Amino acid sequence: METKITDNYFEYSTVKYFRGVAEDCVIGSYGKKRDPIGARAHLDVQTSVKDDYLASRVKYITTVDIDWSQTTKADVEVNGQLQCFGLNTSAAVGMSYENAKNGKLKLTKFGIDEAHLTGMLNNDAVNARNYLADEGSDGRIVSEIWVVVDGKLGEHFSAYGSLSGSVKANGNGLEFSATGGSNGQQTITLSKGTTFAYLMYKVKDWSNSKTHIEDMEPDYKGMG
Repeated sequence: METKITDNYFEYSTVKYFRGVAEDCVIGSYGKKRDPIGARAHLDVQTSVKDDYLASRVKYITTVDIDWSQTTKADVEVNGQLQCFGLNTSAAVGMSYENAKNGKLKLTKFGIDEAHLTGMLNNDAVNARNYLADEGSDGRIVSEIWVVVDGKLGEHFSAYGSLSGSVKANGNGLEFSATGGSNGQQTITLSKGTTFAYLMYKVKDWSNSKTHIEDMEPDYKGMG
């Protein structure tokens, strides 16, 4: 699958994910989409859904290779140094663009699917649903994120993320664990400051009273 990194988006398989103010976003962050169809469109985060509501719904999705030689320092570090997860440590550490190019880093995606997102907003995350109702057409919520991982951790997640992956709230974010092979259990914490790129959803159809979401749709970079 083709990938591309610019200062405003990360593209994978023809889909463009937002990078603007990614350091403020986690799965479940919600707020207003700024500059909706402009080059610097991004989420102006209001707050985030409780991790307890997300833990049973968020899943590992995929890990992809990046040809870092086809990127530039200005584009990659638009939000500051990369925050990279490695083996045997749950927290991300800062990494320069130069080290990223030499380290065979990968990008891993986590997210919540549309059905579970809609169910969470209708049944649990009432504050988020009410915010989206009040905000109107510019209201958005983050459903997927990409994070940077080193090559060995990326291979571990590729092999075991779907088979043994589990997510729980640990007080500092969402804790993802995958167990298997020679590396055993590997755990990372998806917290504010670790997101490289993200996808947002918006409400497509409400009930007449705007107390129930009937339908949602993804908002990729470049869409209104």
